[in-house]
Amino acid sequence: MNKFTGIKVFVWDFDGTLFKPNEDFFHAVREAEFQVLMKHMSWTREKAEEEFQKVYKVVYPSATQTIGVLASISTAQAAREMEDLFDRRDFVSRDENLISLFSHLKTYRHIMFGNGIIAKHKETLPVLGISPDTFELFVTSEIVGKTKPSPDGFQYILNYTKLPADQHLMIGDRDLVDLAPAQALGMHTCLVWSNTPGPHADITLPTTYDIASVL
Repeated sequence: MNKFTGIKVFVWDFDGTLFKPNEDFFHAVREAEFQVLMKHMSWTREKAEEEFQKVYKVVYPSATQTIGVLASISTAQAAREMEDLFDRRDFVSRDENLISLFSHLKTYRHIMFGNGIIAKHKETLPVLGISPDTFELFVTSEIVGKTKPSPDGFQYILNYTKLPADQHLMIGDRDLVDLAPAQALGMHTCLVWSNTPGPHADITLPTTYDIASVL
């Protein structure tokens, strides 16, 4: 029996999941993170990068959380300040494959769960060709005060849907950040844009578009 037969809710990460991980985009994000550190700590660009590398993925798996801790600001404020320094729309374009995927999944419920800012997600979706109305709920640190991999956002979603955890499928491109906390709560998990099985992934797919083939 297909383990995903009972799925009713798709929970989507945004960056690197709805669109393929993009080196130029993530470089822009990283530069924005360094700029926030430079602003709050009066560090040079080199010092900001040095201090960031000491902590990111060593102490905190979330870059946004790392910036918040280093800059002594909230995670939500760190996300807001970083998002003001780059524009996703510069790095994405209309994606017919993604449009086709969501058409195929139209009978399911969809929730967006990212580490960015809701307004920025909503303004980027139409560029990809996806209506923001596709998602009945957007969850970020603006809502729960913390970013993934904190379990708070995942639990918030379960409290919202009032459905058993195993009726949710968490889809993301980062095993430890997107999938591990979801799996711990009993959600099904899917790692995308990877050819290497994720330790916390029920299924690993080479592209996001392949999701339709496993349902």
